[in-house]
Amino acid sequence: MKKLVLVIPVFVIICACSAICAQTDEFVQSFMTCTPYRENNRSEMFGMEVTSSLEVLGRRGGLCGFRSSINTQAGSANIECNFTDEQIAELVGSMQANASEIEAVARQGLDSNPQIGENPAVVIFNKYFTDTSVCSVTN
Repeated sequence: MKKLVLVIPVFVIICACSAICAQTDEFVQSFMTCTPYRENNRSEMFGMEVTSSLEVLGRRGGLCGFRSSINTQAGSANIECNFTDEQIAELVGSMQANASEIEAVARQGLDSNPQIGENPAVVIFNKYFTDTSVCSVTN
C-alpha cells in the first residue's frame, strides 16, 4: 500500500512537469514577465486523461506566484510555487530549449520525443517542485 501511495503523487508530478513544459508562447511570455495568466489543458498520458490548469499569479512579496492543478484517474495534485527572477529565467530557458528540441524532431520527421527524464524543462521543474522552500504540493 505504501508503494501505491508514493506512486500516485510521483505520477501526478510527472504529469505536472509534462503539462507545464509543453505550454503555449503566451504562457511562457506571461511566466517570463510574471504577468497574471491562466491556461487550461486536457491531454492523454500513459493512457489516462490528464486535465490541468496553470496560472501565473503575478508578483507576491517580490516573488512570482504560480499555481497548477493536475487531475488524472490516478489522483490529483495542487502545486503552488513562488519563484525568484533567477529561477524564472532558468525555467523559461528550459522551456524554450524544450520547444526548440521538439521543433527539430518535427522538422526531421521523427516519431519519437526525448524520454521524459531527459527533457531539460522536466528536469528543472522537478528540481523546484521537490524543493519545499519554493513549491508546495497537496493532493
